[in-house]
Amino acid sequence: MAVLSQGNTKPDPMTWMPSIHWAQYQNSAYYQGNERRLYDFEVMYVISGEMIVHFKDEPESIRYYPGDFLFLSARERHRIEIPTAAGAQLLGIHFDFYDEFELTPDIHMVVDETHDVQEALFCRMPVNADGERLFARKYTSLSVEIVKGMELICEEFTTARAGYELICRGAMLQLLASILRLQTVPQRTASAAYLTALRELVDEISVSLHLTWPNSVMAERLNVSEDHFIRLFKEQFGVTPNQYVQHLRHQESKRCLRETEMKIEAIGCRIGYDSLHQFSHAFKRWQGVSPREYRKLCSIL
Repeated sequence: MAVLSQGNTKPDPMTWMPSIHWAQYQNSAYYQGNERRLYDFEVMYVISGEMIVHFKDEPESIRYYPGDFLFLSARERHRIEIPTAAGAQLLGIHFDFYDEFELTPDIHMVVDETHDVQEALFCRMPVNADGERLFARKYTSLSVEIVKGMELICEEFTTARAGYELICRGAMLQLLASILRLQTVPQRTASAAYLTALRELVDEISVSLHLTWPNSVMAERLNVSEDHFIRLFKEQFGVTPNQYVQHLRHQESKRCLRETEMKIEAIGCRIGYDSLHQFSHAFKRWQGVSPREYRKLCSIL
């Protein structure tokens, strides 16, 4: 597919070389942000809570719930709101497509509208042959693999080990390609009622990871057969219910190790493991290092 870049007249054969400017987990409390623009691009995944984005050129605001994905383009005016006191947990990445933006003490990703706006710094946005944007502003029900790609970028960018730039670039290319493919997937057949029930179930699981959550129990919540539930779930999330629960446990265990001083055994109990040995074995399978090693690595960053 031939792609044009805004501001260019020649076709671009999609030779993207994305560079990562910032990648981080965010715990945001109740917040009503000011209108802003970005010099670069930002993607955000909602882990928990709710986020509202008000776009200048949209008649209505767009709401983002757990599992939703926001794509913010350079130049576009928008305002972000976290509407509840419970706040939201987000995973965000700032990047560009053509390795053309460099942060300096005087240049930030957010445009400072109180000073002269530097038009030359706005990063180029790939568009299709008709001049239309390639990426939507909202995606729902991302696959676990896309979320894992975002987590990998965040960890590599944060630890900054040898070769991290190459890993981040490769992971970002794969993430962008996966998002593009979402737009070509046929509309899923689950009814609005089932989608709402699935969303509520996932919200409940995310705050009750100490429970076992067998397929039979989850299917009963939706009042469908176990086989039908597994099919519905996989259509929406791209993985089986068990794989998704394990993914949530992995995310929560990493968050606790990074952000709290909880004992490792207590973290294991929090996500459903009765013994330290079981939790350590599972975490090493997920992460490649033990919980203790992961916490130590995070503490020296």
